Amino acid sequence: MDTPQPVNPTPQSWQTPPTSSGMGSIFNAPPKMTFALGIMVGVSLISLLGFILSFTAYRNAVDGGTTQKAAVTNTNTAVAAANTNAAPAAPVNIAIDPKTDWITGNKNAKVTVVEFSDYQCPYCGQFETSVNQMMTDYGSKIRLVYKNYPLTSIHPFAQKAAETAECAGAQGKYWQMHDKLFANQATLSNDNFKQWAKDLGLNTTKFNTCLDNSQTAAKIAADQKYGDTVGVTGTPTTFVDGIAIQGAQSYDTLKGLIDQELAKA
Repeated sequence: MDTPQPVNPTPQSWQTPPTSSGMGSIFNAPPKMTFALGIMVGVSLISLLGFILSFTAYRNAVDGGTTQKAAVTNTNTAVAAANTNAAPAAPVNIAIDPKTDWITGNKNAKVTVVEFSDYQCPYCGQFETSVNQMMTDYGSKIRLVYKNYPLTSIHPFAQKAAETAECAGAQGKYWQMHDKLFANQATLSNDNFKQWAKDLGLNTTKFNTCLDNSQTAAKIAADQKYGDTVGVTGTPTTFVDGIAIQGAQSYDTLKGLIDQELAKA
């Protein structure tokens, strides 16, 4: 941007308009008048210079703001591209332990879907619709494994929600509590966790002790640590026979991978 240069007028005679009195040059005016006019001219020049400098600073600020926004946009685009390309090129071997992992569907199925998720994550709640549809369409042909990956830095109830499901699982009601937590994401709280346990007919004394003492926290931490080792960086992250899909992808995307893997089985 071209910056206007300060104006340095060439000294010249300032003439007053002719008047009926026949007054000539202003320099012939009384000293007090000449002094006053000099001050007025000086103030005018200073004001003009101040305007030019202020305008220049404003334009630079605007230009700088535009550049900054562009940089943020480019950064966001780069992050989005990085997330899109973050899935492993080759399938990952996901270890399943029937003794400790929560599994539903056909436990002997040849196609396995493993979901790393967070009960307070809105995208996980959105993706749950696809997961439920998947189980309706393929429940007899696949097995679904749920692993905990609570993002506690941004979801304050994610950890306790995961513990709630695990504590319910200790009494044989894992999937019932799992569904209730996702169905009530907007009202997660410790009081509600205990109320839902009561609604499911659990032994509330045992459940409350389990929850209050974080008896399942180690299991949840192990899930999350394992997720880190297989490349999970956010939720939901789902593996279909080891092929990763990240985020709340459409049901068609999930279905396409399942059909692909079933064709190989």
